Amino acid sequence: MGMDRKKGLPAGKRVGMRLGMRRKNNQLNWKKAMRSLLRAVAGIAMIAFLAAALNFFFLGIALVQYMKLTPDSIGKRDIVPEMYVAKQGYELSGGMQETLRENGNWLMLLNADGQVIWEFDKPDGLADSYSRADIARMAKWYLDGYPVYMYLWEDNILVIGYPRDTLWKYNIEFSLSWIDFIKEVWLYFLAINFIWIVGLAFFLHRRWTRSKEQARLEWIAGISHDIRTPLSLVMGYADMLERDPELSAEERQQAAVMKRQSIVMKELIEDLNLTSQLEYSMEALRKSVVSPAAVLREVAASFLNDMGEERLQIQLEIGEEAEHIVLKADRRLLVRAFRNLINNSLQHGGQEACVHIRIAMWQKRHSCHIRFEDNGAGYSGQVLRSLMNPRKKDTDWHIRGLGIVRKVIRAHGGRIVFGNLPQGGGFSEIRLRISRRMPAVRDCGGTASGYSRRSV
Repeated sequence: MGMDRKKGLPAGKRVGMRLGMRRKNNQLNWKKAMRSLLRAVAGIAMIAFLAAALNFFFLGIALVQYMKLTPDSIGKRDIVPEMYVAKQGYELSGGMQETLRENGNWLMLLNADGQVIWEFDKPDGLADSYSRADIARMAKWYLDGYPVYMYLWEDNILVIGYPRDTLWKYNIEFSLSWIDFIKEVWLYFLAINFIWIVGLAFFLHRRWTRSKEQARLEWIAGISHDIRTPLSLVMGYADMLERDPELSAEERQQAAVMKRQSIVMKELIEDLNLTSQLEYSMEALRKSVVSPAAVLREVAASFLNDMGEERLQIQLEIGEEAEHIVLKADRRLLVRAFRNLINNSLQHGGQEACVHIRIAMWQKRHSCHIRFEDNGAGYSGQVLRSLMNPRKKDTDWHIRGLGIVRKVIRAHGGRIVFGNLPQGGGFSEIRLRISRRMPAVRDCGGTASGYSRRSV
């Protein structure tokens, strides 16, 4: 809240200031959006780098284990140079025999008819002759559970065998059409991986942010509750002292001051809770069908009943068409917003005598317009800059009440504009989208009755 005793700005200067502030706000929003985008891209890149590094780490471990656990591969090129013709067929060099026995390998040589013409450490139980079908099966699979590899050597077949349960041997085949399909979709595969990484980053960031916001709200709510409990006692005792006939007039006046300041402190605590909830979108709007005309009459009547016509005069102007406007809104928050606007005129308008407030409501296309005007000193330039910048924190306690009004209206999807009148005084104009119009509306929450264009 807060108004300085300054004359209202000219209409042209006020519009220019408003457009300048909007351009500045757009620049700030663009810069903030770019910073958020850069942070998101940096976070995604970091997650992708960590995921790739983790995958390469496990791949390296797998390769090391593969090299450690896989038996040494011995092929035809290793064995044939170590073989020589002997009286009983073929012989192996001593070094090759030692190598084969260390690895558990065995050999046999088949002729064109499938007969075993030579062998080295061939396991017991294996046959000495094999049909063409047997040779075809062992070439593709196993020989009685032994992994074997076959090589042509001159007119014979060299069979190199490994111990059982040491090698996984299966032929894997793919069609060329499937390979071509993989070549076409690998970019989509990378895109899917990028999307899930982005989604995971967004989910984790949102969850962390929400938990941080929830922790802050719970902390504020806990502190507020702890303060309200002793504050209620102070208010109760102050009320008792104010009504105590045994005390002097000065002492009862001091007790009344304590009571009023306690009420102010209680309202500040409520404002703190509401501001935090609206700022982090934690305040669930309990929307219902609301007649803004009835809400305005209720708020105006409440202030007039409390203050009297000597200190406050409210002129309520509602057009015939506006009488039937219906909003889908949270009635409690609307009442709070309207009360804050009137309180601002009362407490910080700078009026020395009676406060005059004019409230007008009309319909323009599909919007409901509500305008508050007073006869105060108007808003200072600093206050207007703070109110017109939605990203600026309401650090000045004088404008916290108006900041709550701004958050409430925006939570309902509306807009509010603050400014100064050419003849002096300040105004605020609210624009809310109309839910629908009804021939007649009865709002059970209203307590003040009135007619169009009347002073309440």
